[in-house]
This record gives sequence, C-alpha cells and structure tokens, in this order.
Amino acid sequence: MFIKIFSFLFIVISMMSVSANADDAPIAFEADKVQVNQEDGSMYATGNVVLKQAGKVLRADEVTYNKPNDRAVARGNVILTLPDGTRHKATIMEVDTEFTHIVAETLSTKFADGTSMKSKNGEQTVGDKAVFKSARFTPCKCDFENGETPIWDLRTTSTVRSEKTQTISHNNVRMHVLNIPVGYFPYLAHPDWTVRRRSGFLTPSFFISSDLGFTPSIPYYQVIDDTRDIEFTPYKYQYRGTAIKTRYRQKWDNSDLNASIYTGSVETYKKNRESVGAIDAIFTSTLGNDWNLKARLNRASQDTFMRRYNFDDATSLKSEIVAERLKSDRYYLVEANDIQTLKTKTALANEPSLLPNVYFEEVQAGFREGQTMRTEIQAFQLDNDQGYDMSRWSGTAQITEDFPLTYGIASYDANIIGSYYNLHSKPTTATTTIGNITTVNPSVAVGYRLPLATSILNRFVVIEPQAKLVHVAGEDNTKKIPNRDAGDYRIDEANLFLLNRYQGKDYILPGSRMDFGLSAITQDAVLGEMSGFAGLSRRLSSKRASGLSTNSDDIYSDYVASASIDPPGAYKLTWSGRLSSHDFTLNESKTTVAGNFGATNWSLDHNQLTKAYFASSTDDREELKAGASRSFDNGWNISASQIWDLSYGKTKQEKTSASLGYGAGTFSVSKTRGGEKNATLIWNGGVQDCITVTVNYKHDPTKDRDIKTVDELNFTISFKHLGALSQSQIANATSSE
Repeated sequence: MFIKIFSFLFIVISMMSVSANADDAPIAFEADKVQVNQEDGSMYATGNVVLKQAGKVLRADEVTYNKPNDRAVARGNVILTLPDGTRHKATIMEVDTEFTHIVAETLSTKFADGTSMKSKNGEQTVGDKAVFKSARFTPCKCDFENGETPIWDLRTTSTVRSEKTQTISHNNVRMHVLNIPVGYFPYLAHPDWTVRRRSGFLTPSFFISSDLGFTPSIPYYQVIDDTRDIEFTPYKYQYRGTAIKTRYRQKWDNSDLNASIYTGSVETYKKNRESVGAIDAIFTSTLGNDWNLKARLNRASQDTFMRRYNFDDATSLKSEIVAERLKSDRYYLVEANDIQTLKTKTALANEPSLLPNVYFEEVQAGFREGQTMRTEIQAFQLDNDQGYDMSRWSGTAQITEDFPLTYGIASYDANIIGSYYNLHSKPTTATTTIGNITTVNPSVAVGYRLPLATSILNRFVVIEPQAKLVHVAGEDNTKKIPNRDAGDYRIDEANLFLLNRYQGKDYILPGSRMDFGLSAITQDAVLGEMSGFAGLSRRLSSKRASGLSTNSDDIYSDYVASASIDPPGAYKLTWSGRLSSHDFTLNESKTTVAGNFGATNWSLDHNQLTKAYFASSTDDREELKAGASRSFDNGWNISASQIWDLSYGKTKQEKTSASLGYGAGTFSVSKTRGGEKNATLIWNGGVQDCITVTVNYKHDPTKDRDIKTVDELNFTISFKHLGALSQSQIANATSSE
C-alpha cells in the first residue's frame, strides 16, 4: 500500500532550505509515492499527485520538481484549477512554485463563464496574458472538451487573452457554424466575459422594405465614464433619406436619465426631404426619503415619421411629470401631462393636457375600534379633452365599520363627495353646461353578510349571502358634467357593493338601490375546487340616468356572475359575465378553458360584449382564441394559436400564428387584423446560449396620408462576445503583441 506524504514533509525534506511559499501561502502536497534526489533537492512524485496553493489546485499522474530552476513538470491527466473557476487540462504542464507562469501542451481550457478554448500549446502569465497557439475558441455551453460540436467556434493561428485590458484577440480567424466554415478574418478582437461595458461597434442589423428599401444600421457605443454612456445608431434608407438615433444614459446616486433623440432628413408627405426630430427622455429620482419623481418628455416634430421609419409604433406620445409619496396610511400625487396624437391630424384630434393634478388620500382609525375613516382631496385642470376645457376641485370623506353579530356581520358605509367644476369650453354637440357647477352627493349604506359552512351531497361548502341597502343623495348632474372618469366602466362582483360603483366623481347617480349577492366555494375529489358568485342590484328610487344603454325599461341591473372549476391535473374553467335581468340575454362574458394532454398545453378563450353600460361605448364585439403548445425533452418546442373575430354575427379569421423553437428561440408566422402579416424567427442559441438570430417579415396593408403599404424583412444576428469591436482594438492588431 502506498503511503501519502503531506505538505510539511514535502516542504522540509524535499525542498530542503528553499521556501515554497507564494503570496505567503504554503504549497500543500500529496502523492502515492515520492522519490527525492538528496544531492540537488529535486523530487519525482507519482500516483494521484495533488498540489494546492492559495486556492489553485494541480492534479496529475506524475510531477517532477526541479529545484535548481524552481519549476515543476506535470504529466498525464493534468488538471489545473484556478480560484476564479478557470480549469486547464493538458497532457504536459510546466508551472513554477507560485503557479504564476504556466506552459502546457495539448491544452483544453474552460473559463469561469463557460467559454472554452482548445490549443496545440499555451502559455499563461497570471495577471498579465495567456497565449494559445493553433486554437479553437467558443463561448457555447457544450461539452467542448469531449468533442461535442458547438453552434459556432473560431479557429485561429493564435489567440491572446489580456487580463490587463480584458480583451481577447484572434489572428487569422476562420469562423465555423455547426462545423461548417462560413468566413475568414485576418484579425478579430472582443471583450472577455469580465467586461461589463466597453466602447465600440455593436451588433449590426439590416432590413429590406418595399417603401424604404435596403437599410443597414451599425450602432456605436461610447463609454463616457463610470456613470455615463452614449450610443449612436445611423440609418441609411435606400429610397427615403437618412436618420440617426442617439441614446444618452446617466446615473446618479438616487437618479437616472435615459434619453433617446431621433433626427433625420427623410421623405414625408410634405416634401422629398424634410428635417424631422423626436425625443423620448425619462428622468427618475428619489427625493428625500419617500418621494418618487418621474419626468418624461416625449414629442415628435412630425406626426408619422416615427411609425413609418420603425422607431416607435405608438399613435400618441405622452409627456408628463409625476411626483408620488406613499406612506402606510397616506398617499400623495402631483402630476402634469400633455398628450400628442400621432394619427393623421383632423379637427377631432384629441390631445388633452392635464396641468396639473393634485391628489391626497389618507386612511386612519376612526372614533371607535374597528372603525375606518378615509379622506380624499383632488384638484386638476384639464384642457382639450375631446373638446372640453375644465377645472375641478373635489373632496371625499368616508367612514366604514363592521359589527360582528351572533349570526353574520353587519356593516355601514357613509361618505360625502363634493365637487366644484368650472367648464370653460365644450363640443358643440354636448349637452353639458358652460360655467360653474357645484355638486354635493352624500351617500350611506347598511349591509349584512352571513358566512355559512355546511355539507351538501357529502361535500364541505362555504356559502355567503350578502345584501346592502344604498342611498345616494344630492342632485343628478350627469347631463351637466362631462363624464371623463367612468367611460370604461364595467359592472362586476368587485364593484357591485360600492357606494358609487361608477368610480370617479364625474358620474354619480342619486337614488336608492338594494344590492344582492351570493358566493359559494367547495372542494370535490373529481372536479377539484369549485367556486361561484351571482348578484344583481335593484333601483328603489330616482330616475334612470341618461347615457346608459342597459335595461332601459327595467329597475334591475344585469345579473353579475362568475364561476370556476379547477379539477386536479386536467383542466381549469373560469367564466364571468353579465346577463340581462329580464330575459337572461348574455350582455358580456369572458370564458377561459385551459389544460394539458401530457406535455401538450392547450387553451380556449372567448370574449363577448353585446351591450355596454354606456350608450357611447362600442357594442357587439366577440372574439375566440384557441392555442396549444408542446415542449420536447431535446429542447425543441412547438406552439400554435388561432383568433377568430365573431363580431356582428360573422366569422372572420383574424390572426393565425404558429411557432417552432429551440431552447428559448421561436419561429412564428401570424396574420393580424386588417390583413397585416408577420413572420418572426428569434433563436438565441437554445441550450448552448451563444447566438441570437432575429428575422422578421411584415406585410402591412394599412396606409394613410403618409404611411404606405409595406413589405419588410429585418435581419439581425449576434454572436456572444462578438457584439463590439473598437478602434483601439483594431489598432492593437498592428502592435508587437
């Protein structure tokens, strides 16, 4: 049996009077067998040889230590692991006793981030540089050491990694994709994996458009200092001129600025070459301990060039400044904003300005235990909002309390909403009143709910009926005041029992009503968890307000209902909707069914709106969407979806999509409303994570004064670590190194 000899025996006997310390850390040593030359102190160790020093570990079948030149030569299954996780494997490796200088043959290296290198021989000076001869380099995450083919690799006569400049440079480069040669470069340099950012050219891309022609773009990124950088992306449109996007970023201790400026000389509806510009600058900051500030300037000099030249597909731009403060019991908001429409200008263009809006809300304990008081104050000036100019000052005071009883829970709510309006202007067709209007609407409600736990058909069921009597006093001003904060209202179980269920303060319906509801939940071994709710509201007094479209001849609201069935491991069904209280016509619904067959996931979504609450809202919208996806063990995935527009009793195939992907990459083809077609391939290298390919095709038949019908092809390919190439790196190619 071999006897292992450890560090101090090796240091004292083998190396005699020579210190084996490096960076004040001793070399620990072990082996199955050791022979020592007593004349010069040299040593020969065999069998599971291990040397350790300051986090560096060398393993080999045999190691020869030559004392006169203070070098060790390792042979057979040599593996050197460095503290940062880098691992070198070689047939022969020569190191000094401090592991600072390494020379190896038939070298295979895996760096800390997974980047791999193979070379005929290599030499590294720790802290300076490493030189690899006849090398193969790849950042792909694969078993490169054992012959697995990477998605791409570089084959060079020499590769140098400089630790000082954090740069990897390659000479006489042949690039291979899936083992097939695709290109040659006399020189190529890029940052290594330790670089967070560096000045240089970024990944180039190009697109081909029937309107704009061939358009290449190569971004250039410039680091200014540790907290600032800037990026320039020029565009040369084959048919329509030139443009440049400039992005500037800066960071302070508690603030950030991100600004994009677009300039160009391009074709517009006005002339062949018009100077255009736009800005989208966002500044965020923390003021004091708890104020959050956000300011955004978002404007364009011409209404369609941002969409036409693929900078932004938004049809409106919003500039704003918002300051918020959130405490445990208080909320503060100060904001101002202005909206610019990018649709073709018409007399009805809506570009509202809110200058300013000041809001405060506080929630605190009331006069008794269990009592809650809420106070709300708001003031704003709103201009050019669909023809309205108005100011409003408003306040709300509310008090609520629950009373647990022997059976059930009683409650009351009471509030008063007061508003003062100054209407400066209105559309000519509006029935609202110009001038000053004061509204005061007190409200009070008493409610009762009774949670019950029982057994039905051997199933444990929790049922909770509830009712609330609500009275809203004051004058009905819904014809005098423009409704600006309740237009998208949808009644559901969340707002059925609110005092002012329309929310906001511009639409308040005086009168009395009784709200009813019943909820239930149970668990079944076969059907899983099941829950449901049904409720409605009955108007007891006051006239029905104008502007509503539902149940105009009835004193009952629509039925509000929802249901959910969630069987274990099969599918899940959810439904919510509104039904007419006099003929059970389904006025609105949303249904979702989702499940799986083995590894295949599927879903069906149906949305339908027959009658909206407000007569001015769009009715008769119906849509059905079906989708399925499946993932395979080898990393591939497939998915497909189909959307049908069922509005107005017709069936129209609205959007079709299918995708095939590897890893996180996808390929999809779609056809959208209006005939727009899109095909997209996005592949990010799958499990090897070293390449991103984006190919997008678009056919858009939409056109107006300045937007033309187009076919476009956009192509971008990015190889990991090769997204930047700086002038200084190119200059280094001519240096002696």
